[in-house]
Amino acid sequence: MSTNPTFPLFPTLPTELRLKIYTYILHITSATPRILKISPFAPTPISNTPPPITLSICAEARALTLASYSYLELGTQASAPESKGGVAGPLIPVDWESQTLYISNLTPLFRHTAVLSPSLLQAFLYDFSTSPSRHHIQSLAIDLRVWHELADHGFLGILARLRALREVKLVVEFGRRFEGQLGFLEAPEWRGDLRWLAKRAGGEVNGGSGSGGRSGKDGGGDRNGDGDKGREVKVECVILTRGGEHA
Repeated sequence: MSTNPTFPLFPTLPTELRLKIYTYILHITSATPRILKISPFAPTPISNTPPPITLSICAEARALTLASYSYLELGTQASAPESKGGVAGPLIPVDWESQTLYISNLTPLFRHTAVLSPSLLQAFLYDFSTSPSRHHIQSLAIDLRVWHELADHGFLGILARLRALREVKLVVEFGRRFEGQLGFLEAPEWRGDLRWLAKRAGGEVNGGSGSGGRSGKDGGGDRNGDGDKGREVKVECVILTRGGEHA
């Protein structure tokens, strides 16, 4: 009998133990609700948020991760590399139960000018409104400047038809460079202007009134189109924060 302490190679561990280790790794990397920051980019959005590390370990860890994650389908992105035989853009994994989809800016749609390209903006709105992922979105965050631009082009009508949507966060960025993980901080009491904006936007999203009238036939009516008329979407203004910033 050998007295030398040994540890088995990881691949030789029991399957149940390997899966527990993968689950633990996935849990500690997403223990708190994560923010998936994307920027519209023709023809496909890009993400500023790294994917779960377990997608890159091995096929076994990847399969475990994809039990709770799916790929964002927006624009010309493929839902998965094996489903369409090719990848039109970088795949963006998302866990709809714990992640907030954050549309951060429209800069990529300006085509190197100070004027927003109407064709690219309309293409983004069309892609968003027809995306197979749209009915999985539960939490959506939008830069406040982006919100004003999108609301002027019928975005409220699109939101009214998102079946799973439960909250919208209007994000105030101060242009500062922070360190650490992205986070949202509730607007402080003394920012009455932000609270008023959130209340107004909430009325537009849930009632299809006010600026929602700009969405034409897309505004008003049954917000989900599937009989879920009683559910109200929470709308609030938040401040982008990293590394323990406080209001």
